[in-house]
Amino acid sequence: MKMKKIYIILFLASVVGFHVYGQNKKGDKLFKYYDYAEAIPFYQNAAEDDNFEARKHATLKLADCYRFVNNAPKAKIWYEKAVQFKDADPINYFYLGQALRTLGEYRSAAEAFTKFNELVPDSEEGKRYYQYCIDIQKWIDLPQTAEIKNVSEINSRYADFSPVFYRDGIVFTTDRQVDTYSKKDIYGWTNTSYLNLFYTIPEYYKVYWNGVPEPQKMSNDFNQSYHDGPACFSSDYRWIYLTRTEQKNAKKMDGDIKTHLLEIYMAEITGDKKPKFEAFEYNSPNYSVGHPALSPDGKKLIFSSDMPGGYGGSDLYMSKKENGGWSKPVNLGDKVNSVGDEVFPYWAVDSLLYFASDGHLGFGGLDIFKSALKEREWTEPENLMQPLNSSYDDFGIVLKENLQEGLFSSNRPEGKGSDDIYAFRLLKENALPQNKTTQSQNKIGVNGYVKDMSSQSPLEDAYVFFFNPTTDDVTILKTDENGYYETEALYDQPYVVKAMKDTYIEDCQSFRTTNDTAIKNMRVPQDLLLMKLEVDQAFKVENIYYDLDKWNIRPDAEPSLDNLVQIMKKYPITAELSSHTDSRASKAYNNELSQKRAEAAVRYIILHGVDPSRLTAKGYGESKLVNRCADGVDCTEAEHQENRRTEFKITSVNDKFSKVSEFDFSLFKEGDIIKANMLNVSFFDECIGTRMKQQSNRAKKTVIPKNNAEPGSSNPVAVPNESDKVEQKEYQVSDAVYRVQLIATKRSLDVETQFASIQNLVDENGLSVRKVGELNKYQLGNFDNPKDAINLNKELRKKGYENCFVTKIKN
Repeated sequence: MKMKKIYIILFLASVVGFHVYGQNKKGDKLFKYYDYAEAIPFYQNAAEDDNFEARKHATLKLADCYRFVNNAPKAKIWYEKAVQFKDADPINYFYLGQALRTLGEYRSAAEAFTKFNELVPDSEEGKRYYQYCIDIQKWIDLPQTAEIKNVSEINSRYADFSPVFYRDGIVFTTDRQVDTYSKKDIYGWTNTSYLNLFYTIPEYYKVYWNGVPEPQKMSNDFNQSYHDGPACFSSDYRWIYLTRTEQKNAKKMDGDIKTHLLEIYMAEITGDKKPKFEAFEYNSPNYSVGHPALSPDGKKLIFSSDMPGGYGGSDLYMSKKENGGWSKPVNLGDKVNSVGDEVFPYWAVDSLLYFASDGHLGFGGLDIFKSALKEREWTEPENLMQPLNSSYDDFGIVLKENLQEGLFSSNRPEGKGSDDIYAFRLLKENALPQNKTTQSQNKIGVNGYVKDMSSQSPLEDAYVFFFNPTTDDVTILKTDENGYYETEALYDQPYVVKAMKDTYIEDCQSFRTTNDTAIKNMRVPQDLLLMKLEVDQAFKVENIYYDLDKWNIRPDAEPSLDNLVQIMKKYPITAELSSHTDSRASKAYNNELSQKRAEAAVRYIILHGVDPSRLTAKGYGESKLVNRCADGVDCTEAEHQENRRTEFKITSVNDKFSKVSEFDFSLFKEGDIIKANMLNVSFFDECIGTRMKQQSNRAKKTVIPKNNAEPGSSNPVAVPNESDKVEQKEYQVSDAVYRVQLIATKRSLDVETQFASIQNLVDENGLSVRKVGELNKYQLGNFDNPKDAINLNKELRKKGYENCFVTKIKN
């Protein structure tokens, strides 16, 4: 019986030993073929065994696997275990130091590098990274250089990185799972899908701070069965250059192992034709060539490669377009390149290069650097500092034309996935020089005030949008504690200024700057008055006139009523619209006339799409006179006119509504200069055209001193007149058209059946189908003037298309 127990024990021991051996063997096979993510669970099982050799082998391999899949926390754990083995390779101390740097544990990392340097005293890398751990601590408490935000709408739980601008949106690289998902689509290194290019267009033109629709996979014209991305485009978007791996470009290693090398491919994008990709002539079967970055003029290409003769792992090289081909690549030199990897270059302007590196002084992992081209040489790289850089991998940056904002990639732990895309805006004190030619004309200082309409008290922190219709530029301003704002403008030019603040109804006006260059500062003609959204708040509606003894809405009253329509649509309120008469005629007559006039105004607003339950019409006759002009009192016509008025009063505000404006103020910050097409197409509509005429007429009634200054003030005031009207065409962007989108669907629709109720509008304006990703966007019209599209949109809403909207299409 005793012998039987011994046999059983020996048998079980052999089974367990064989099992552990099998786990390591399976892991080794996967490791050999770079399937690190798939190898981890096998090594995990073996690392928990009592067998010393099996445990040691699995521990060392696990540490390497986690390093290769970029999991620094787990790599730290297993390298800490690896260095406990007496005969472990000293390189494990080096890798432990790198993992600790990535986690921001610089003192512990320095200790690991110190140990490595003791064991390998000839290593320059060990000494370099030890010193980095010491030097970086001087940077940790420096002020932040930018504000950043995770673009959560773009990101997934997978890797999303290397965004580049393409037309009105961005193309980025991702290994998220696609619809046709199968085992053959899995990349064993990461245990995720192969890389693909995805595309999205933001709701606000090239603004990714908020409001970005779910990305869609680009067509198979750009994506193939292996890795695609990252990519870049020529400035006119006619050419695409991308990094690819293909089955045929595998490099054969020892033991019949194949590794897929990176290669660059390029293709011309011409309308609906399928792009024909051609290989970059310096691709090689012996080393990788990838991460293309094209110069703005399209004549030079910078890329990353581990070709022989470089300074480190992967270096940056440049090739020039010559005689229809590309010149032999030239290394960018030892200022840009280091003993580490230089990857993900981005050519912002001809003389400014951004790239990622783990070989220069940085916070850990990859950091983003910039270098300028001066006298044909690239300058010493400059670290972009925190928060653009972190102790993790930060790379894949792209900047907008103003060089003050853009997007970048990072695998910092607060993200949604392994790599995420972040938006950033440089803070004022760190802003880069504008990539614009300085205006040669002298400028005039322009200032004004924003106030509460009822109390006339100043409104602090109101946003002011200062619009130049001639250049299409909008400057973002904010008011101080006195409600004051100021900026610079050109002489003798039309401008629009619009103020907004949460829980207030916006206000705006148009004006023209003086042509007198002797005047250095001027005041905007009128203060911007914002009405607080609160119950019983009331204001007079200007320019509502009626013919004698009539109540029909005259054409000259429509603009003011259109403004009320917009207020009702923008804000969650109910309101009373009231009409008042003067004291002449009988009270009964005045009551009846004022009621009919109020009902006519309310009817107009309802017909323009406002729910009837939200409006009440009330005629007060002569019961609420605003001056002394009661029955029997001798008054001037002007005094009687004060009593003949229309008023708008808020009767309730939605209790659940805390932030009344649908506009997201976080999209912009004070000092930004943006293009008007980044805003809603109708953002300034109420401020121009007829609105200008109303303000001009109102201003004509005001007596202005001859020197254009307010009485008792040395601050000149701009005086608007009829010639100052901002024509709608000045607001246009010449390279765009406007359409009304009816519906977006993955299905192909029977147009005649689907849109039978608006067939006349389809015939009159034309219907187009725009393919964006998998969506078919059915759009009506093709207008140069946004106002025409807005009018069509109103007409469609009356016919039941409540969800239609105006969209801008870049030519």
